[in-house]
Amino acid sequence: MRWSAKFIACAAGMCLSAGLALAGLTDLEAASATDSASGDPVIAAVGDMACDPADPKFAGGAGTSTNCAQLRVSDQVVADSSIDAVLGLGDFQYDCGDPADYAASYDPTWGRLDALMWPTVGNHEYKTGPDVYGAPCPADNSTAQSYFNRFGAVAHQESRGRYSFDIGAWHLISMNGNCTPAGGCSAKSTPTVWLKKDLAATTQPCIAAFWHQPLWTGAGTGVAATYRAWWNALYAAHADVVFNGHRHNYQRFAPMDPTGAIDQAAGLTEYVAGTGGEALVSLAKSAVPQPVAYRKTFGYLRVTLHPAGWDAQFVNAAGTVLDTSSGACHP
Repeated sequence: MRWSAKFIACAAGMCLSAGLALAGLTDLEAASATDSASGDPVIAAVGDMACDPADPKFAGGAGTSTNCAQLRVSDQVVADSSIDAVLGLGDFQYDCGDPADYAASYDPTWGRLDALMWPTVGNHEYKTGPDVYGAPCPADNSTAQSYFNRFGAVAHQESRGRYSFDIGAWHLISMNGNCTPAGGCSAKSTPTVWLKKDLAATTQPCIAAFWHQPLWTGAGTGVAATYRAWWNALYAAHADVVFNGHRHNYQRFAPMDPTGAIDQAAGLTEYVAGTGGEALVSLAKSAVPQPVAYRKTFGYLRVTLHPAGWDAQFVNAAGTVLDTSSGACHP
């Protein structure tokens, strides 16, 4: 293997160095993973996953063409033996992460990939009150406790869901985009200060961050300015890629600076992949900026992490590649 078989997970200023067991990989599995052509690690990135079993379109887990595709999409990822890690981009179990719903919908589909999963918390993990079908959400959802219980140590409850780890030549950072329970998203908030320190500490040549709600959304005005401080920090550190979910479609944006201006030399490439199965929504034609690639379909983003760049393919639920892209890491 050309890349190191060691993952380093960091949260709340503390780092834990561990072998393959941290990612749930055995030596045999690791030997069969990675890109067959380059030998470099491969990740899948996807969010907005398992449909509520009370949804009329759940259909016993099989879903329909437009809803509840968690089995079809997860089948594609399970079948892709090259994948070393999965970035779970939030909203794992609709409508509000009830443990019984996890057991009926998420566990038999996306749960098969738990050994590879690096989760980030979504907004539905914090949903309180009754769900859209009238059932009560877990009483402890105000702190996303059901989510943290479900994913355990890898979700990093001690740092409210923020952590980082290395894979190959890349440094990956998970942030909690639910600003109030996470401790804020402003420039002086605890998560942003932590992000800046984490970025300053890494020596990896390539950097990617992932959280649930994107800055550039393809909806309405197209921007959730809440996350501008994080983009400012990432841009200043010469980071390369941001992965998000939340919007139930696939979007790829040209490299941009934190204001949305195209910056091919130093900009961040944002991918939105809220296509894990729950439902689909259209792109707003009024959104500025518009993505350079857009698909209203279920699927996942497959990314090969090279020592100085990346190659990515958006693969739909039938296994067809619908978008390809690549980029070079910023020096």
